[in-house]
Amino acid sequence: MDPDCTKPSALRRVVVLGAGALGSLLGGKFAAVLPVALVGRKGHLEAIRTAGLRISGLSKLTLGTGANLALAENLAELQPPLSAGDVILLAVKAQQAADAARALSEAVEKIDARWPLPVYALQNGTGFEEPLRANLSNAFALYHAVSHVGAAFVAPGHVEDWGGEILLPNDACSHALAEAFRQAHIKARCLADLEIWRWKKIAFNCALNPLGAILEARNKDTLRAELRPLLRAVLGEVRVEAAARGLRLPTVNDLLAEFEQRAGASNNVNSMWQDILARKPTELSFLNAAILSLARARGNDTPANATLTAWIRRLEESPNAQTQKELREKAVLELTALAAALPAR
Repeated sequence: MDPDCTKPSALRRVVVLGAGALGSLLGGKFAAVLPVALVGRKGHLEAIRTAGLRISGLSKLTLGTGANLALAENLAELQPPLSAGDVILLAVKAQQAADAARALSEAVEKIDARWPLPVYALQNGTGFEEPLRANLSNAFALYHAVSHVGAAFVAPGHVEDWGGEILLPNDACSHALAEAFRQAHIKARCLADLEIWRWKKIAFNCALNPLGAILEARNKDTLRAELRPLLRAVLGEVRVEAAARGLRLPTVNDLLAEFEQRAGASNNVNSMWQDILARKPTELSFLNAAILSLARARGNDTPANATLTAWIRRLEESPNAQTQKELREKAVLELTALAAALPAR
């Protein structure tokens, strides 16, 4: 049975679990429409308590805490506790999804399982889905969502908004949430074939995120003519793995055209580059490395994704900025040579 959120007025509160760049941006904009609780790291929350949540980029907002914006370091601090009318936006990294599911399951007490609380998983990549589902109790209804929203973490208490849209499933609860998104000036659509769109996003992230991190480039600046054959190869390899799961993605030419349109319109700094700059674990294991593992399990290889995986691993493991600089220079030479050896269709 669908959660009881068939119209925006039935949504009592948005709980953002994982208030980093994307979670803080969505939660901050939602606070103009609904009460919001941001659950995140202590330093970020303390900065918001002190000076408000600053959103720059395409938006120019500073939001203070109050009736529509509450902060919590963990779910146990939520007041009121999770209950009917809450919608949870799960905005943690893919590698944190299972732990977040366990935390959610431990945080509820008397939730009627006939009316589970909706959880919208906004994670990038693949490989996190089953652990997330396995650790989420029947007090929750799990939905996957696709974020094409550009968000960057500038400093504690400060995130950037670079526009984009949220894609949701095609059901009554998601239609109500989509309407609330639109009221908060966030583009949102409900799609019957969301899993196709989710795998398109996986393909785009596999192409965009490593290149942004290697080139130290905003999304729009990763579109370099000499690397176009490499982009085609990455997208094509992901398309093959989607097909092995019964998902028919658009042709490689169509994928490339949409990728270039989306990347070319985005001034965002992607999350993989942000993570490497912050010396945090990236989501590589759920993107290029996941595609490599899936292909090898079927006896296939993915040379384009394998090459990008190897270079991002080296950047993750590099001891200092000078070593990263040298690695990036070598990576650009190898990727350019690989692209030149590929068909340039």
